[in-house]
Amino acid sequence: MKRINLLPPEQRVKAARELGAMYALFGLLLLVVVLGVIYVWQNGRISEKQGRVTALQADAQQAENQTAALQPYETLQSQRTSMADTAQQIYDSRVIWSSILQEISLVIPDTVQLTAINAAVPPSMLAGGQLVGGQGGTSSTADITFTGNAMTHTDVAEFMTRLGLLPQVENIKLTSSTLTLVGNTALPLFVLTVQLRPFLVAPPLSAAGTSTAPLPTATAAATSTPGASP
Repeated sequence: MKRINLLPPEQRVKAARELGAMYALFGLLLLVVVLGVIYVWQNGRISEKQGRVTALQADAQQAENQTAALQPYETLQSQRTSMADTAQQIYDSRVIWSSILQEISLVIPDTVQLTAINAAVPPSMLAGGQLVGGQGGTSSTADITFTGNAMTHTDVAEFMTRLGLLPQVENIKLTSSTLTLVGNTALPLFVLTVQLRPFLVAPPLSAAGTSTAPLPTATAAATSTPGASP
């Protein structure tokens, strides 16, 4: 059976407008609900990420605190390494008197007798010292002084020649050589001076940052008789 709308045209238009407004209101309400859901979802994600950022910041702060707590140990390790390197350099640049005196004893002629040896390390070869002349030049003072007598002046010259063969010394000079009566024999009494060959590089500073004290002068007296090696 066919349905017939008996409403006047004005009422039909009004009813259509009301139905359209209801649909529009329903659509607006649905949009508000969807936007609310999206807002809640995004707010949850933001809160989650903010929590992660806060946790990462706390971890970073903890790591910084641990680093700051370990900083004194790093400083101590750095100082220890520096002191060990300096000590090794000082040890490597030391003057080995036992080796020098041993080699000197091997080149003394049988006809030469030493009565005294005075030796001292020059300031330029001590820890913290500066190279003389800037490039390993020699100083003007004697580092080792030999006092003794020989059978002849030729024996003194022979001793000087043999000293020149030693790699640790240089600038061998005869300070004096005079005939002196020993018993009933006139023997040349001589004084020789030599210098230690300087280091190629300046010695390092000591661990405290200052140079070490000079070594005391060593004096060795020979007890052998003329004509025999000490």
